[in-house]
Amino acid sequence: MADVARREAERRLELERQGVSAKVIEGDPAQMAPSGNISTSSPSPRFAGRERDNKEENRGSARKYRTAIQKLDREIRSLEDRLGTIRERMQAERWALPKSGRSGRSSSQANSREQLQWQARDIELKLKRLRQERAALYDEGRRSGLLPGELDGKGQMP
Repeated sequence: MADVARREAERRLELERQGVSAKVIEGDPAQMAPSGNISTSSPSPRFAGRERDNKEENRGSARKYRTAIQKLDREIRSLEDRLGTIRERMQAERWALPKSGRSGRSSSQANSREQLQWQARDIELKLKRLRQERAALYDEGRRSGLLPGELDGKGQMP
């Protein structure tokens, strides 16, 4: 540790001899670098504000895409669960023992099976549409310059 301190003191003396002044960062670092990077070199004043605005706008759009994708994912999972329960009911009705009595198989059982089949088809169509919508939204986010981790909510997020 003492060697490092001695080398730093020598480096500073050498900079003073060369006439290079030290750079001091003044102000709130969180406001100066919202993305977490602080540099001792300053960009030209006319570009500094615009660059920060673009980063904040990109953050907002990343959040917009991420929340829309997460909402679609929740809807897809919900429909997949409903489809699973409908298929289980269809399977259970298929293997159920026939009712005994006058009519044997009632028309209500047949209607129930048909209704479950129509519900399953309807949910499958909705799932297909939601998956296509999610893929289109994901591609749109990629084309806007966002990384897969930013869109999926994984990795480094602002």
